[in-house]
Amino acid sequence: MVSNVADLSRHELLLCIQDRKNEIVEKLKNGETEERFAIGGASFTNSEWEKLLKKVDKNIEAVKKQQEEEKEERLESLYKADIIKRSCLIEKLNGTYKETVPYGYLAQDGVINYNGVQFVCDERSDTISLGNMSDPKDVLVIRLSGGGRLMVNRNNLGELSQAITMFSPEDINLIMRAIADDQKAQDALREIEEDVNGIGDDAEDNVLSQDQLELLVYSRE
Repeated sequence: MVSNVADLSRHELLLCIQDRKNEIVEKLKNGETEERFAIGGASFTNSEWEKLLKKVDKNIEAVKKQQEEEKEERLESLYKADIIKRSCLIEKLNGTYKETVPYGYLAQDGVINYNGVQFVCDERSDTISLGNMSDPKDVLVIRLSGGGRLMVNRNNLGELSQAITMFSPEDINLIMRAIADDQKAQDALREIEEDVNGIGDDAEDNVLSQDQLELLVYSRE
């Protein structure tokens, strides 16, 4: 490098210096004066890398804060539920407890919200229900161990499974048995309907037209 510079004339040397100055000015305009280094498929200057790290740190802090808030909310919810359960237990021991609907201690404004699944409370019928109750034929009615009933639309059995831990072991057993029995009954009904439809189809196939009947009568005469 030194030998190359030594071989240059003064004019050539000045031209090289001017070119270098122009290159530096152009980099300053474009913000490219810092050395870049490659990471994966991208390249960064030190300033860009520092900005990226700060952004990542900021996002991490935001996620941590959100997780802490959600944790506090869960703990607060569990704490409230535990207080309610303890209060109910004391009342039961004292003989003063009266539950309006099954698992009513979990209800707020007539609705039990458990794991994102909503049960509607009905004190008049001592019932909690899940799903559309407008058509009784679509509703499975399950009597619970502590009294009262659970009514669930067959189309909402998946949601019921999400909230199954809300129920006591005795009620879980009753729910699972009721679902299994209902499934067997539904399968039996489908088989009966298929048999009835099959008989109807056979009967239609065996019905003779008026012309066929007359031809049969004439042939016998």
